[in-house]
Amino acid sequence: MHLLTKGFMEDYLCWYAHGELFVPDERMEEQVVGSTSSASNMHEVGNENSNPYRNMVMDAMRMSEGNVRECPIVEEEPNADAARFFDLLRDSDEPLWDGCTNHSKLSAVAQVFTIKSDHGLSEAGYDKIIEWARSILPEGNRLKENFYAAKSMMKPLGLGYQKIDICPNFCMLYYLENAEMTECMTCGHSRYKPRTDGFNPFGSFAAPYFCWPVILTVYNLPPGMCMRPEFMFLSMVIPGPSSPGRNIDVCLRPLIDELTQLWSPGALTYDISRKQNFVMRAALMWTINDFPAYGMVSGWSTHGKLGCPYCMENNKAFTLTNGGKASFFDCHRRFLPHNHRYRKNRKDFFVGRVENDVAPPRLAGEELFDVVSEYGEIVFGLQSGKQKFPGFGLTHNWVKRSIFWELPYWKTNLLRHNLDVMHIEKNVFENIFNTVMDVKGKTKDNIKARLDVALFCNRKNMELVCDGSRVAKPRASFVLEKNAQLLVYKWLKSLRFPDGHASNISRLVNTEECRLYGMKSHDCHVFMQTLIPLAFRDLLPKGIWDALTEISHFFRDICSSKLNVDHIERLEKNILETICKLEMIFPPSFFDSMEHLPVHLPFEVKVGGPVQYRWMYPFERLDITVAMTFIIKCFYFYFNVFN
Repeated sequence: MHLLTKGFMEDYLCWYAHGELFVPDERMEEQVVGSTSSASNMHEVGNENSNPYRNMVMDAMRMSEGNVRECPIVEEEPNADAARFFDLLRDSDEPLWDGCTNHSKLSAVAQVFTIKSDHGLSEAGYDKIIEWARSILPEGNRLKENFYAAKSMMKPLGLGYQKIDICPNFCMLYYLENAEMTECMTCGHSRYKPRTDGFNPFGSFAAPYFCWPVILTVYNLPPGMCMRPEFMFLSMVIPGPSSPGRNIDVCLRPLIDELTQLWSPGALTYDISRKQNFVMRAALMWTINDFPAYGMVSGWSTHGKLGCPYCMENNKAFTLTNGGKASFFDCHRRFLPHNHRYRKNRKDFFVGRVENDVAPPRLAGEELFDVVSEYGEIVFGLQSGKQKFPGFGLTHNWVKRSIFWELPYWKTNLLRHNLDVMHIEKNVFENIFNTVMDVKGKTKDNIKARLDVALFCNRKNMELVCDGSRVAKPRASFVLEKNAQLLVYKWLKSLRFPDGHASNISRLVNTEECRLYGMKSHDCHVFMQTLIPLAFRDLLPKGIWDALTEISHFFRDICSSKLNVDHIERLEKNILETICKLEMIFPPSFFDSMEHLPVHLPFEVKVGGPVQYRWMYPFERLDITVAMTFIIKCFYFYFNVFN
């Protein structure tokens, strides 16, 4: 039918569209039609990579001139965005006046802009300088006549943005049909009422300020490119100073609208290699955020006994009688094979308990969508925190139906929100180190923990000893003696790493107070995977050292850039036994949600691939702070673009 209506392609001698290797010859050379705003300008201006302003345009527009394989295709006029790009390329090569060899139309404006920025010139001062410069330049010069015209010319090189007002109580956005409203339709707060949030990043009165940048990165790029800063796009910045909490959906409305549009009907895009317009479609693959933010974007609260978003209401977490916090102690034997010896152990886990239950089911996206669809809408704003669905905290932990479920493909995604390995590893390391080193105020082995041990475990050697009016806490086998602690700190103080491997951890060590100060996420990453087996070797009993070494090796292996299915399945099996070994060593207070989540990491690796493309390290390294005193919480979204 296509051949009948369209006919056969003229001069289609080499069947390159059907797999045949294309070798261009003189008969098939591309005929370039001159146009001031067409793709042909790419050929007219040549490939002079020595022009820094041409390279500036290419970088700003994220284009590459590369060696493009020529194909005999039908050219089209570029769309509006592509036309602006080619006009800038023309400006970068067009001389400032006929005969000028050292300045182009673009380079002159860019250099004057730099002078204005470096010396703080006003717009009026800029206009005066340009007026004088034009008077001494030859007739017919192409220097822009004032600041407004120059700014309009340079605007395509910058990042455009749109400011959308929001109710300070996060009730609504002044957006689309509500753009002209002057007060909040929910709480009645005036849109234009003066308000200060105490934002002062400088001097001795500086205060921490929270803001939430939303960053998109293109995921269908080669592995070495997709996590580089130049391929990360700042989609929006949600202002502070307070956290939006579950009201984050209000702020994400423009993003969801654009993602919906990118899925259907798509966005008209110009393909520079083929010189054709096409409809580009994009899909959001998943989100990356720390665990508290996981609850904000997913709608499942990550606090309390039901905090695990995989086990959900089927876990066996409980509230500690004395500690008062949720504990995931003895929640992992159910994942073991039915005939595993740990299942029948009545002594080393929850006293007297034999584990006969199986692992909780992992719901698919369609099943979760059916569940969350049963819950109604909530009113965002001041009252959102007081709205609770019946059974919250008992039979479920849903606080809202996330806005991401509006995406038509979201329920078909195998992985929607990632557990961030970076933060999980950091929290697990801190719990281990602070407990083994008995760090005051941070150890999980405190008085309340010992009281809970007496209630839930059969460990007489860890119970408190009452001597009259004095209560003594016997040293546990997993806690180092004082002289051993000092030995570890002195060893860390003398430690040196290869350049670029890690920060100077020795600067963080205080041997007098026996403390570590200012450990960053990457410091914890290095310590967890390489130093824990070395630091505690010969200082702890072999069984305890073996368990700590196994958890260290788990994080080392799960962070590997190359994994196969057999390796992942082995990790999935080993981490269960490792956590059970830790449960036989540490008190119930040690096991918060961070010690439980490693059970689910192998599944996410199996579905989503290596963690290097699903954790927060690349984003936290971005210089996106306005001042060094800012504290930034980030939500990162990956999306896949396809034709």
